[in-house]
Amino acid sequence: MSILSFNFIIFLIISTLIYYVTPKKYRWIILLLSSVIFFISTCPAYLLLYLVFDILVAYISTKAISKTDNQKKKKIILTFSIFLIISILVILKWFNILPMTLNLFGRLFKLNTTFGMLNLVAPLGVSYYTLSIIGYVVDIYRGSYERESNIFKLALFAGYYPILISGPFVRFDKMKKELFEEKTFSYNNIFQGFERIIYGLMKKILIADVLAGYVHTIFSNYYTYSGYYIIIGLVCYAIQIYADFSGCMDIIYGASRMYGITLEENFKSPFFSANLSEFWRRWHISLGQWGKDYIMYPLLKSDTFQKMAKVLKDKFGKKPSKLITTLTAILILWLFIGIWHGASFRYIFCAGILPWIYLTCGQLFEDKIKIINEKLHIRTECFSFQLFRRLRTLGFMCFVWLFACSDSLRDSIHVIRQLFNFPDLYYFQTLPQLPTIGLGIALFLVLVVDYLKYKEINVLDKFSEQNTIFKYIVLLLILYITFRYGAYGPGFNSVDFIYGGF
Repeated sequence: MSILSFNFIIFLIISTLIYYVTPKKYRWIILLLSSVIFFISTCPAYLLLYLVFDILVAYISTKAISKTDNQKKKKIILTFSIFLIISILVILKWFNILPMTLNLFGRLFKLNTTFGMLNLVAPLGVSYYTLSIIGYVVDIYRGSYERESNIFKLALFAGYYPILISGPFVRFDKMKKELFEEKTFSYNNIFQGFERIIYGLMKKILIADVLAGYVHTIFSNYYTYSGYYIIIGLVCYAIQIYADFSGCMDIIYGASRMYGITLEENFKSPFFSANLSEFWRRWHISLGQWGKDYIMYPLLKSDTFQKMAKVLKDKFGKKPSKLITTLTAILILWLFIGIWHGASFRYIFCAGILPWIYLTCGQLFEDKIKIINEKLHIRTECFSFQLFRRLRTLGFMCFVWLFACSDSLRDSIHVIRQLFNFPDLYYFQTLPQLPTIGLGIALFLVLVVDYLKYKEINVLDKFSEQNTIFKYIVLLLILYITFRYGAYGPGFNSVDFIYGGF
């Protein structure tokens, strides 16, 4: 059951009605049952066993950790439980990295190596619930909060159906309040959830899915559509991936809001970022925060890194020592993020190594760039320079997405070569026609909403303060434009959410 389908709307309405007519004390059970129904309506029922296994491991291991005061024993339990939980994800999604690597070396050294790939079916949201469960186990080990003694409540935390689609990554201490506290019915929650879903549908159907055909045409025929067409395709893909991912998040947030549940935002106007560091603080926020809390910071505090820092300090001094150890930990973090995006060298490079190179260069040359700006008397606070910084950030990110648009690293190299090959304008006539009016209205609306969000203005609250008739007229107009000009209905193929495949 896709969240873009009419069946999902019916499912959401019915589950919301049952949720609010159920006594407050038992409403979390309705959420659990709804999550199970959604799961088995989206993928084969037997795949639920993977999630059940991870929940059982988390429940048993945290119970064992809580019962002992022996720190060494706690660490052994923690390590073994993480190994069991992560092994499922590795086998389902990352195992193919090994045969891919062996086959690559075989081609490099002209050896006849043809190691086969595993083609296992992964359950819904495995990349998302796995990390959330690992975070829960680690938090109990650290003593951040008390473990959950009710296994069914733990199951709801791990399998709450909106976050299985594309995240965000959640923490148990924050979700416990949202999922299990007795909620009072609020018309405002229903309306704001409804308007957020409509906004997300507009982003997905009218922007992302419309541009998807445009982007696919260019990158599947890059020898024909080269030069400035590739640049156009990259800009369109930047808009597509943002509208696709954030649109999915809007639908998820809207559905949760109708239950009275508030999820933390995963995007904060990333395209207004002045530099790459700010961009990644505003893009897929929950993944970045999870990586910092459970990978980067523990690495920096580990005995291995402390010893490395001491050796480097004795040889090069305090500042270089801190810089090297920090950049090493960040590299490991970004390699993990790259692998998380997909078992492919393309993702390891474009979502892992390349962002790390960007951030490293930015950190190493930050002071030198400031000196150059001062010597050239460049006004860094004026509008034109801030606009330049934002366009520069978008340009760097488009280069990252060039690899994501391509089918492989080899294709990416060919696309880069074709980037400097400028064809005749004749080919522009053969590109898919875009619904200019509808797309233009949607892009303008997203631009305004994101700008206001960047300025810390809550658009939902401001819109909710308007008169009822005005609000419904606006929402009905958005719905009309979305389904009138968007990629939906007979003759259109549904485009899966991009981050749903990660």
